[in-house]
Amino acid sequence: MKIKDIEYKDLCLKCLDLISYTLVELGQQKDTDFKVILSKSLAMDLLEDFPNMDYESIIFSFRQGVRDTENVKFVLNVQTYYSWIKNHRDLIWREDSKEPERRDKRLKYRSRKGSGLQLIGNKIKYIK
Repeated sequence: MKIKDIEYKDLCLKCLDLISYTLVELGQQKDTDFKVILSKSLAMDLLEDFPNMDYESIIFSFRQGVRDTENVKFVLNVQTYYSWIKNHRDLIWREDSKEPERRDKRLKYRSRKGSGLQLIGNKIKYIK
């Protein structure tokens, strides 16, 4: 689902979950106020700067960011998550024109396989 199609309140809750999960992955502990403020900031950044991205891509940008950031001593803040999202968006843009077999493996979640129209006739098993 595109960011622009998600209501602000729901987006804030999704961002709060993502921030909390990311902090656990990083082994960092922050108080609730920090998480809420950062999640609202993330929600506003997504709505203003990345409205056409899928929320699933945002999740994967955080996942890759946590695993690929070289500096071991970094903290989760606006600059960090913003660079993760921009890097992932750039990866999507670079790989979008390539054939599916040649795309970067990190984008396999974006596969459209099985997302087309499904006919009920194909799902019904006939009894003989």
